[in-house]
Amino acid sequence: MPTELQGSAAYGGQMAKYFRLGRVSSLVIRPPSKPQIAITRLASTSGLPEQTASIPREKAFVVSVHLTPACDHGCEIWVDDRYSRISTWPAGGVGIYDLEANPRVRNPGRMDWVHYHVPRSTLNAFTDDVQLASIESLRCEYGALDPVLNQMTQMLLPSLTAPQMFCELFLDHFRLLFCAHITQQYAPSLSAVKTHRGGLAPWQKRRAAELLRENLDGRIGLAELALECRLSISHFTRSFRRSFGTSAHRYLILQRIEKAKSLLSKSAFTLSEVALHAGFSDQAAFSRAFNTVVGMPPGHWRRRANSYPESSFPPKPVRVCSETSKTVETYKKLPPVVA
Repeated sequence: MPTELQGSAAYGGQMAKYFRLGRVSSLVIRPPSKPQIAITRLASTSGLPEQTASIPREKAFVVSVHLTPACDHGCEIWVDDRYSRISTWPAGGVGIYDLEANPRVRNPGRMDWVHYHVPRSTLNAFTDDVQLASIESLRCEYGALDPVLNQMTQMLLPSLTAPQMFCELFLDHFRLLFCAHITQQYAPSLSAVKTHRGGLAPWQKRRAAELLRENLDGRIGLAELALECRLSISHFTRSFRRSFGTSAHRYLILQRIEKAKSLLSKSAFTLSEVALHAGFSDQAAFSRAFNTVVGMPPGHWRRRANSYPESSFPPKPVRVCSETSKTVETYKKLPPVVA
């Protein structure tokens, strides 16, 4: 489970570059078939006299535990260019940063921080497993004491320089405890256990939608979709309709239309080429489906898209996953299309 850190995600040596530091100690907890958590210790006697470099956006959070207090001048933070100065940040204080918001920091004094790099996929996997609502954001007051997370961090510190100190089972339990704590403590959208009412669980919805988008040509069948969602075909079919408001086939048609609209507006493909790239069997099937869903032929839509500014262009059709009655009625009108 402990492994050499690679790639461009903001942890390990890559995070050290953003902080303009030398070598750092780090660890990745990567259990089988589950997304990882990476832990990096960032220490410097001179601190961060200059603002850290911008971190490329990624779908992840950094949970930062400060093992030392901030200097007398405090800690300065920029998030999406919004500036904050935290005058008091005690040892054991915590900060949480969304890596899609370009966080940067300056701390002129001595620093010893532990950063937990937590991909959104890790939180999604955790909430799916325990049947909690998906986490949209994590929020905390910069510098707020978190005795639980501080103690967990102190316990894990030796493994950053001696990865074999703890067995894989311990590290996997640590990952679960960590996710449980930050979810309960810092997720404002956390709700009680959900009742799916016969629909797909969140991870099943994501997987089904992903597979359909990746197979616009329709070469994936209900049997494979159901197998990926660990359901029987009949159970999957009923659950998909409850979750998306329509059948898997009609949902596939909508994804083809969305792909076609992107190609019509951003490429010079002919209509027949657009049809094939969007997964339709031929131009006639494409034109029929497009006209029904969008309300005009694809050639007409392309001319309007190239002539009208986006603000005055006719509204886009409602997505099927909105589960509104308008969506359902729209797709009831969609004629059968030969894949």
